[in-house]
Amino acid sequence: AETGNYLNDEFGRCDRETNCGYYSTPKGDFKNTFEVKYIEPPKPSFHDFNLVTQSGRNYKQNNFIQFLKTLFSNDEVKQTILKYLIGTSKHWSGATTFWQIDNTNNVRHGKIMSFNSETGKRTKNSNGKALINSVRSVLKLENFNLNQCLFGLHLINETNTKTIALVEGEKTAVIMSLFKPDYVWLATGGKGGFKYEFLKPIKDFKIIAFPDKSEYNEWLN
Repeated sequence: AETGNYLNDEFGRCDRETNCGYYSTPKGDFKNTFEVKYIEPPKPSFHDFNLVTQSGRNYKQNNFIQFLKTLFSNDEVKQTILKYLIGTSKHWSGATTFWQIDNTNNVRHGKIMSFNSETGKRTKNSNGKALINSVRSVLKLENFNLNQCLFGLHLINETNTKTIALVEGEKTAVIMSLFKPDYVWLATGGKGGFKYEFLKPIKDFKIIAFPDKSEYNEWLN
């Protein structure tokens, strides 16, 4: 590593070790030029829970909530808001904040999304890209160490149900929790969220995964 030169031919192990037994390693001045160190990963950062509380208002200006009210009763929608602690964001007009709160009630992430109040579909910009941002970016928290978890993870401490239904999108989890309340509906927040770190807190539950049609093979693998 220091000189870029090969070792002399005398050093090495014979491929016919059983019959030959030749094995010679460098001695003396030959030394390793590297060391292995364990660097502890940085601890995750958390948002102040007050941000969740402050976002819990102005639902008449929240397009996603208004869409839900076209499908379900006001009481059902209100219960779902309180269940998932869905917030309203001023970042875009009518935007929604989906908070990622873990099983110890730490607020790990806030995803800001914009929806159409009539169709429930995501709003896109002029380039056809969905409007998605994060509380961390909006508040310009440069030293925030993002360490995400499943959306709805805090619910595992509040249920006797032993079956978790896992989907990709937060919107899907919220809607399905109203259609099929016998499951605890959680979301990965993206196709790449179906992974060990996210699933570890729910390992003691029966988990039924419902990937998007295009991601079935990837989730299966």
